[in-house]
Amino acid sequence: MAMAFVSLELSPLAFAVEKQSPRISKLQAGPNVQYQLQSKLIDAMPGDVIELAEGRFQFHRQLDITTSHLTIRGAGSNKTVLSFKGQASGGAGLEATGDQLLLEGFAVEDTAGNAIKVLGADGVTFRDVRTEWTGPASSTNGAYGIYPVQCSNVLIESCTAIGASDAGIYVGQSRNVIVRSNRAERNVAGIEIENTIHADVYDNIAIKNTGGILVFDLPGLQIKSGRQVRVRDNEVTDNNHLNFAAKGNVVASVPPGMGIMVMATDEVEVDHNTIKHHQTTGVAVLAYQASSKRLKKRDTTDFDPYPELISIHDNKISDSGYAPAGEMGLLLAPFVGGVFPDIFWDGVGDPARMKNALLTEQQIPAIQNNIAARFTNFDLSHMNPRDLLTGRHSIASELTPHEIKRVQIPKVVLPPPKSPSKNASNAVLVYRTAKQKLSEYGLFKGTIADHLPAEHVYPYELNTPLFSDYASKHRFFKIPEGKQIRYSKEGTIQFPIGTVISKTFAYPIDMTDPSQGERLLETRIEFRRDDGWFGFSYLWNEQQTEATLALGGSEIDVSWIHTDGKQRSNRYQVPNANQCLNCHQQGDQFVPLGPVAANLNGSWDHGHGSRNQIAAWTEQDLLAEAPAPASIDAWPVFGDTRERSVSDRARSWLHVNCAHCHNPRGSARTSGLDLRLTQMNPAKFGVHKVPVAAGHGSGGRSFDIVPGKPDESILLYRIESEDPGIAMPSVGKNLVPTEAAELIRAWIEQLD
Repeated sequence: MAMAFVSLELSPLAFAVEKQSPRISKLQAGPNVQYQLQSKLIDAMPGDVIELAEGRFQFHRQLDITTSHLTIRGAGSNKTVLSFKGQASGGAGLEATGDQLLLEGFAVEDTAGNAIKVLGADGVTFRDVRTEWTGPASSTNGAYGIYPVQCSNVLIESCTAIGASDAGIYVGQSRNVIVRSNRAERNVAGIEIENTIHADVYDNIAIKNTGGILVFDLPGLQIKSGRQVRVRDNEVTDNNHLNFAAKGNVVASVPPGMGIMVMATDEVEVDHNTIKHHQTTGVAVLAYQASSKRLKKRDTTDFDPYPELISIHDNKISDSGYAPAGEMGLLLAPFVGGVFPDIFWDGVGDPARMKNALLTEQQIPAIQNNIAARFTNFDLSHMNPRDLLTGRHSIASELTPHEIKRVQIPKVVLPPPKSPSKNASNAVLVYRTAKQKLSEYGLFKGTIADHLPAEHVYPYELNTPLFSDYASKHRFFKIPEGKQIRYSKEGTIQFPIGTVISKTFAYPIDMTDPSQGERLLETRIEFRRDDGWFGFSYLWNEQQTEATLALGGSEIDVSWIHTDGKQRSNRYQVPNANQCLNCHQQGDQFVPLGPVAANLNGSWDHGHGSRNQIAAWTEQDLLAEAPAPASIDAWPVFGDTRERSVSDRARSWLHVNCAHCHNPRGSARTSGLDLRLTQMNPAKFGVHKVPVAAGHGSGGRSFDIVPGKPDESILLYRIESEDPGIAMPSVGKNLVPTEAAELIRAWIEQLD
């Protein structure tokens, strides 16, 4: 058995001092650095600085950051290296959610998925950070290097990004962004600005990528329309790298030799750049429909695929278009004698806004280059689709751009950092004062390993439980004497302040013979205070007599006899306290996930015969305001195939296992995939939905769900994977849920 964890214990005096003054913590590379650094991240207060010494830090799990106003500083991006080579769990290297985050002076190498992801932060700075996949170009490299998404007030400067299978530097669905003085090399896309409002991209070097700088919008995302992006004073050179993105990703359609591309976004100014040595074209302006066959009509209901108010001027463009590549080159190069222009416009405008079949001034790019550049308008707005097959399409190569008023994008000005809010330190203060032993909660009487509930402690079960690598679970809640739970039709039922929810994870010795007992691994505690819910894990000792606080998480080697009589093993992952928020945080609130009325509405035997839980709690005066169970929705019992349809069981399993992240407020909201049971729009729960930020998790597939074709569906591919850079869910799962995968397969097969 292997165990490793760090428990944080501070004296009352230290706590009082540290609460007033930010600390500088220093960390050297060493064998226990995974848990040492994660513990420092959990213990960090707003204003703290974590300094990483020069050296090579080896990690095998994702690191999670939730503290605001935190600085993580290394000795330099070529001196302090955080290596994730051989990463065993987690989908990223660093994943952060705190505001006013400063990351500087270190490198992140060879992560299973994205290198550094920052979600939903207001104020984030990357400075002298290097992200790199050190091996050869491969579709199995992580998708993004530097990856702020749904952030505001972003600064990325003096950074280097190498080897990403999607984009080295990617800013998505964000506002008020500066990307300057960076180097992006040997990525599929050097720099991507996607669905972002007001970005200034300047003084960067994009070299030897497939595409240099890409500015575009995609459908199905929460921020619908990017705009006001300026790309200026950049050196964009020799971006002819073979496209190594996994098939199915939008960026996989970018042809080698694309200097700068503007697609499906408005108000973009491209000026004073040096753009040279690109085999396809120097600058391309495209509508989304023209560049991808995969756009489905249902995806366009709230999406504008046409670029407008595009200005291209004062660039130095040379040696472009000599060997057009990709689908675009294959289809269109014959019309221009096999050579593309320096500036390529597909000529597609929104027909609803065209006047007498003519494009308006807003739809025509303003091209005013002081240095001569070849320009072609392919005029695809007026193309008969058969023209590409017959060769009869005419090219409108002449334009009078000086008659068109060009757009001018103002510079981005970042506001000064905000002060920490009063509640910014709450979670850390709770962690520091947490009970050190499970027994201190008084949940169980007698030997606590027997889980005999004490007074005011009640067991409960769920119809469709979360899959946790085949671990069994013992669920209980404790409410204060004289208090009641209140029924809620949507979301978690309303537990009173002072409630404690516990869930113990265990592996039976032999699943074919329950009499042999089980081995307890961890107990997760959630408790409600007047300022919200908090939660963390307790790790059971080898003697099975006590569980101890493990804020930094842990790993345990376990083996058992499975239901088929075969020996199985697993390196079970105990989440760290910050990692819990990946699933439990909805918006800015930590919430319990399991105790939802529809998932509690079932009959179970808790030692007094089989009873409906909601009816029993109502009779015991524990639950108030609940209607009769027959009038409450009931999610199906997983594995019970007699009464509920395949669709009901599959959607319920996806809701329980995936929708806590894949919903409009969850941590995977940026994907646009909504797997809640209440989501009835097939395009939203994945049918013919183009993947966003999937990287090699797409498995070469083009859509999340292809009706009738489970083996062409990304959703099933990720459920069936054990690769940490692909597998979903990405937290709390190492093994494939075989029975659930079979259910999802059957559901997709029967979809129209």
